[in-house]
Order: sequence, then structure tokens, then C-alpha cells
Amino acid sequence: MAQDGRGPDFIEALSRGLTVLKSFSPVRPAMTLSEVAQAADLARPTARRILLTLEELGYVRSVDGRFQLTARVLEIGMAYVGALGLWDVARPHLEELVGRTHESSSMSQLDGSDIVYVARVAVPKLIALRVDIGTRFPAIRTSQGRVLLAGDGR
Repeated sequence: MAQDGRGPDFIEALSRGLTVLKSFSPVRPAMTLSEVAQAADLARPTARRILLTLEELGYVRSVDGRFQLTARVLEIGMAYVGALGLWDVARPHLEELVGRTHESSSMSQLDGSDIVYVARVAVPKLIALRVDIGTRFPAIRTSQGRVLLAGDGR
């Protein structure tokens, strides 16, 4: 039977679990059971069962009586990002940057000792370096490559 205007297939327990996950934030990165229950507007026993389930699944951990999210919650968001594709995720950010700087913007990935361009938004220039998706350059010879090499520990 539908409640609160929700359809008959609505799963209240799933909704409550997601509400618990969303109750964590930069200002509340770790909370006690009571704080989670209050933030999610749930009864304390309900919040406890949800937190223990999320802990068993690896989405939260308890440290000194305070619950906090684990990196595993990223899997939920990354499923969406993965379904979109890299270009769909990067494009709005690259376009915004190009709009603010009036300079081309690219995203590359380290592949051995080279970088490979995986996304790019270019601005028209009289003299421009032609870079397409898939273009390779020696990493050490480019600014993006040097940044990626530095982060890679090389």
C-alpha cells in the first residue's frame, strides 16, 4: 500500500538508508548514533540498524563510537560517472574553464612515459598546437605530463 504519496513499489528502507548516507557532510563528517538519527530524522533503533547494515557492507565505519563514511560510498557515484562516460563528465568543467580563461583546456592520462589527451576544449587561435583526443606527447616535455609524473612518484 502506498504511503505519503509514494508508489506501491517504493522501498522505505532503501530511502532511509540513502537519507542516512546523505546526512554526513563536511561539517558533520563523523557522528554518533544519536546524531545520525537526529540528522536523518529517524528513530534511534532504525538509525542503528541502518548504520550497522551500512557498516557490514563497508559504506560506513565506527571509530570511538562515531560513524563516518568510507571511500566505498564513491562506488555509488562512480557508477553514474562511469555510465556517463569521461567526456560527458569533463566537458562542462573544461568549457567553464575555457570560458573564464579564454585559453584551451585539456585533460590527459599518463600512459607509460607519454601522456594521452582524453578530453579537450580548444579556443580558436591564429597559431595553435593541434591536439586531438588520443594525441600522445612525451610526458616529461609537457606541463600536464610533469604534473602527472610528479603525482605518480616518478
